[in-house]
Amino acid sequence: MDEYTIDVVIDGKQDTLKTFCNTIYSAIDSMIGLDVVEEIISVTRLKDNKTWDVKDMDVKYLRNLRNQMDETLLNEGIQNVEEKYNEVQH
Repeated sequence: MDEYTIDVVIDGKQDTLKTFCNTIYSAIDSMIGLDVVEEIISVTRLKDNKTWDVKDMDVKYLRNLRNQMDETLLNEGIQNVEEKYNEVQH
């Protein structure tokens, strides 16, 4: 599991949150799950300082899609992506 810092906008102000996840997909999903997050600007994996610029990501749209998904299927999908990611890394 990796540590990520995520630059976000909350109440119109930029802030940095931290999460622990297996992939960037899970890190972004964790931010989408927080209703207070209005915007995601960038994600940094701390072990290698890899940064993804996601400032054009439509958080409201993704949150709406996520709310329409079956939670079990969503979790299984994220788990499958994480497993494939871990296979590629090893």
